Amino acid sequence: MFDNIPPGPADPFFHLKKKADEDDHPDKVDIGVGIYRSEQGTYQELAVVKRAKKILEQLELGHDYGLTTGDDRFLKLAAEVMFGQENEALVSGRIASVQTLSGTGANHTAAVLIARLLDPKPAIYLGVPTWNNMKPLCEYAGLETIEYPYLDRETSELSFQPCIDAIRSAPTGSVFVLQGCCHNPTGKDITLDQWQRFGEEIKARGHLAFIDIAYQGLGDGLDEDAAGVRILSRLGIDMIVCQSFSKNFALYGERCGVLHVVTRSVEAATNTKDQLRSLIRREYSSSPAYGSRLVTIVLEDPELRQQWVDELASMRARLIQNRQRLYKELSTILQTPGDWKHIVEEKGLFSCLAITPAQCNALNDNYHVHLPVSGRINVAGLNNNNIERTARAIDAVVQGNR
Repeated sequence: MFDNIPPGPADPFFHLKKKADEDDHPDKVDIGVGIYRSEQGTYQELAVVKRAKKILEQLELGHDYGLTTGDDRFLKLAAEVMFGQENEALVSGRIASVQTLSGTGANHTAAVLIARLLDPKPAIYLGVPTWNNMKPLCEYAGLETIEYPYLDRETSELSFQPCIDAIRSAPTGSVFVLQGCCHNPTGKDITLDQWQRFGEEIKARGHLAFIDIAYQGLGDGLDEDAAGVRILSRLGIDMIVCQSFSKNFALYGERCGVLHVVTRSVEAATNTKDQLRSLIRREYSSSPAYGSRLVTIVLEDPELRQQWVDELASMRARLIQNRQRLYKELSTILQTPGDWKHIVEEKGLFSCLAITPAQCNALNDNYHVHLPVSGRINVAGLNNNNIERTARAIDAVVQGNR
């Protein structure tokens, strides 16, 4: 019965991670997959999470099913981190929040909600380049995707006017997907003035803002990174916000996230949450409890919360240092052809290097520097032991010395 099933579509990041994991070369550098790496190049558990795990063990909460929509305490705390405690939409009850299977699950559930319950079914507008899973995720839910330029690859600057033109020309009621901070894959974020303009244009044309924010706290800070979400909220537009705790709590495998839907009334929020309950019940019944319990313990305790904030600040500082080191190596020490200034102007884990797919393949195959063919690098994968070697490898392929 299964003999005629064809293979699934290729996932370049699956093969990239597999190849990097299997490479046992002593000079291997993994700057491909987007997780925060320690200075030793390994997974780094937050110290505050270690403390929370001990507290959770003592609570002996067991392993019963949670509510389909998630734990209410966790959802309230998560919403406050995203929108701020004094946010009018949150205080008045106009935000429907449900727990999801991390950020990807939030995006998927949101796409299904749009596809099944918005009539007429809107198109999804994606600024490219974007997170490589967003287009197939939306299309899998049955939505049409339309692309417009987000980044000018010649200048490494945000293509502001093409973004505005896309918003203005799209049919009323379209959906615009924007990343809240630490843009994946470019690291080039929307400024506060640009958020205001985007919001005004989206509101004027009756569009839905769909915000994916997976790296809050790793750009400029928790409140600073959520500024775009809060600007749009103050404008009073309908909005979807997909929140992840994978990166800022280093809880990747626990799949801990939240989907927030900002509506215009308490009744709309209530009905939306009930529809989300129904969708989740039919797909996976409920989300894992472990990660959300750890996050709740940290966010409820002022001391632990401050420790988390301090750890995020340390992570941000290291990302900035890595950017500065790589930029200096390429621009000053090696004098590699090209303009590398964008590396230090970007935020978060990622930077998109202006190198060709062939040069990326040469880095993978000849220098054991693992990255996708798009040129996107995870700067957290750099450290004192490999940053010079990585820069020399980049210089070599740019110079044509494979």
